[in-house]
Amino acid sequence: MADHLETEAKNYIERRNLLLKGVDPAVVRSAWFTLAHLLLSEGDHVVDMGCDDGAVTYAMAALYPRIYFTGLDKSKRQIMRAKEQYRLPNLDFKIGDASSDIFDPESLDAIINSYVLHEIFSASRYNERIVSDTLRKQFKALKKGGAMFIRDYARPPPEEFVLLEMPDEESAGEDLAHLSEADLLVWYAEHARPRQDAGCGGFFLEELPCRVPGTRLFRLPYRWAYEFIMRKDDRAHWETHLPLEYTFFTPREFRQELSALGARVQYSAPYWDEDMINARFEGRFRLFDDQGRSLGNPPTCFVAVSYKMTERKSLNIEERRPSASASNALKISAMRNQKTGEIVDVVSRDLHISEVIPYRIDSDGHLKIYLHDGVARSIANAVPRGGINIDGRRWSGHMVETMSVDGAAISEMEAFDEKHTVLFARDHLGLKPDEGAVLEHGPDYYPAPDYIDEKIHTYYLKVSKAKGPLLPKSLAGMTHKFQAKGMIREMEAQQILDAITVGMIPNARLEMQILSLYHHLGLRAQTWTGRTIDLQLNKIANPANVSGLLKAMGEPDERFKTVKGSAGQLRPIHSTFVEEGQTRGSISGLSAEDVDFIVHDGKTVNTAVVIPLTKDLKGQVHAGFSVAYLPVPQRYEGNGMSVTAPSFNIPPEVTTLKQLKRFIADQYGISPSHVFKLGESYFAHLGLTPHRIHPFAIAAPPALMKDPDTHFIPFYQMMLLQRLISKEPHFMLAIARAYRYFHDELKLEAKMQVKAIIKQRFEGLQPDWSIPLNYETMDMMRQHIEERLQEKHELERQAQHKHEIEEEELKKKRKDAPPQNFIAPPIAAMEVDEQPAQTEVKTVATLNKEELLEEFEHPKESVPEAELSAESGSAATYSAALDETTRKAEAEKKKTQAFKPHPDSRGLVRDFDLEAEIEAFIDEVQPDLGSPRPEKW
Repeated sequence: MADHLETEAKNYIERRNLLLKGVDPAVVRSAWFTLAHLLLSEGDHVVDMGCDDGAVTYAMAALYPRIYFTGLDKSKRQIMRAKEQYRLPNLDFKIGDASSDIFDPESLDAIINSYVLHEIFSASRYNERIVSDTLRKQFKALKKGGAMFIRDYARPPPEEFVLLEMPDEESAGEDLAHLSEADLLVWYAEHARPRQDAGCGGFFLEELPCRVPGTRLFRLPYRWAYEFIMRKDDRAHWETHLPLEYTFFTPREFRQELSALGARVQYSAPYWDEDMINARFEGRFRLFDDQGRSLGNPPTCFVAVSYKMTERKSLNIEERRPSASASNALKISAMRNQKTGEIVDVVSRDLHISEVIPYRIDSDGHLKIYLHDGVARSIANAVPRGGINIDGRRWSGHMVETMSVDGAAISEMEAFDEKHTVLFARDHLGLKPDEGAVLEHGPDYYPAPDYIDEKIHTYYLKVSKAKGPLLPKSLAGMTHKFQAKGMIREMEAQQILDAITVGMIPNARLEMQILSLYHHLGLRAQTWTGRTIDLQLNKIANPANVSGLLKAMGEPDERFKTVKGSAGQLRPIHSTFVEEGQTRGSISGLSAEDVDFIVHDGKTVNTAVVIPLTKDLKGQVHAGFSVAYLPVPQRYEGNGMSVTAPSFNIPPEVTTLKQLKRFIADQYGISPSHVFKLGESYFAHLGLTPHRIHPFAIAAPPALMKDPDTHFIPFYQMMLLQRLISKEPHFMLAIARAYRYFHDELKLEAKMQVKAIIKQRFEGLQPDWSIPLNYETMDMMRQHIEERLQEKHELERQAQHKHEIEEEELKKKRKDAPPQNFIAPPIAAMEVDEQPAQTEVKTVATLNKEELLEEFEHPKESVPEAELSAESGSAATYSAALDETTRKAEAEKKKTQAFKPHPDSRGLVRDFDLEAEIEAFIDEVQPDLGSPRPEKW
């Protein structure tokens, strides 16, 4: 059955890839990004307003063949060309103006406004009212519950001035195409707004004395600085875009306009495209406020997702005021670590919640899951207490979550058999189990094992297709007075993963639960990331003793004891939240409820979680971690020892993402360019706290190899054992995202091409509910990654050439110097990480195109340790000078030379020494894996 489903899924992906062959990857990614924000259902009708040449509309139709797309544009020429070029059964094109009444009332399921509203604004002589009127007409065409996606530019704070610092470069010519960026800004200040009456265009700009030699400094309105930044690199369309103004509403005005139409603004956020920032922002300008404080990089666009709601339906939930009523919903206890004396606070709300994900697999092999859509989570809009909303993302207070039930409903089941599963599904889910299906226990999660006393159990159930959305039968752990109760909806699992990736759903636990289900069913999740990461070669001085970890975790260790009082780390908040809706054309309160939650005293609401990554001398990727003892897992398991990710509370002075990268870089003494964002931030546990987690990875520096508190383990071992050695969800999420984001570069699948018997033993160690070891990557995304890797290899080649020149000069100096007796140091003491780029490049610098593609598909091991020696000489002379320590190091060096790739009978690269390493690893840890695991219950 699993093989059949995988075949169906592959057929769908092959059809999709064939349809998208030849389409610009940037177009496909734009289509994916848009649809990731729209949780669409089969049969929905979506209109792409201002579709231009129709390429993005076509890509969306190819990605979702069971959804009908209409591309609308007022250019007859563009539409006729699109009709000829793009033909699919679920796609059509129509001539029309996006600002007019084109479609019948309540006839559409979703409307897309992608970079079209600013064109309507500009064409109406910069009239915001025309934009408001356009939105009103479009909402009229939406069905009740229909969605609108807006992607455009948001106006910076009005009437604010900024300082724009740019390199002082000479223009190559007087025409626009050859002006330096600073000279182009001066030209733009004189010619902006050409549709104004003669002499009335342009904007204020003054040049100030430079603060840094080699730069030019300008003072101008923030709005016009942003307008210039977003268009300065598009010289080809400069003159045609000159009459356009990209910004018209601030983020707050966007939300107000949509709310006035009776829309629930489910999600709104600035967005930073990292590729665009690296290519066009970094090193090209710096932005400061009028007082000289850094503003970081401006967002590359603004997105908003809103739903059309009826009269007196929940639009927004926000904290209104502190409540004067008494509350005892939360209990804070102090626990002392008997070994260290440290006292920590732990909060409990006396709830035992289980989460259930019903699922089915359709005829195309797509994984469908049933989720609770529209859950009221008021804490998402709590008033900030310590720190700010760094990434500017906002929600209405309505979330997509798993179906929650009281833990007693499952613990009281007499048996996990077909009969009792049917009864449970009827009473608590409202769904019909598939024939022979039984409730399955998946992974358990501690939302915040260091301070929240909760363990959430996950269950899965294969079900038959429901007739439509259902009212929830259980509201365990949720508020009851709010009108918003949500609906149980069938959604595509991949869509939910995509929505989490773009930040619309800030729920990391749901991400892990879905990935675990993919793994359990033997299906592949898709990845749309195309990132590369430059890792240094390092000698792993502090490798993890995995067997010792497993043994220590299996022994009783109750070091945390409850003590009187509290440590003053957590503060309970009892506050009134108000649910708002539209009543007779205005926004007013619908209901109010007192809500209890906690915040950290003396800390901000923002925490950075960091996974250090490096390569050992064999080129194998390792992940770094710390070991911690956590009070909550101890209560449930008798041992709180866990592998965790290094984390840092983000200080209040860090207010931008650029500053956040700098802050993390400073913790490790590295450049911000070696700090990589692992997706969007998420809430630690919205049932109890507004605490936000920001996940990152870093290219670990050599100094970290010597840190006694940081241990490293091969990435394949981490993926294999992460559910066994870690009880910390942020660590597990960071590992999962690191593998997903750098999947093609880590090439873990290629490493797993080992002998069948070893592979069988390896897979036998994996829990049923784990993280997928493989992902489906778009062909065009793979090509994009190849191009980026080639660029990286070219830079490495140039660095290698420079290094060779320096080596030649060094040899000449040594030749002219008086002779000295040389004793080579032991390899263990060598600073092998001084020239990591040059060492790594020796394996790729001279590859031709065919070899490069082969290297991409089948990774080879990096240069052996022998080639890292800083000195050269004859073997006899060298051997004669070695002491006993060095001889041992040489023996170890010879071992590393055996790590060479070998082709098998099919021509695939196999690393037989890796097979031996895996087998030895299994032999080492298998005796410590005999105890029952929750995943197998």
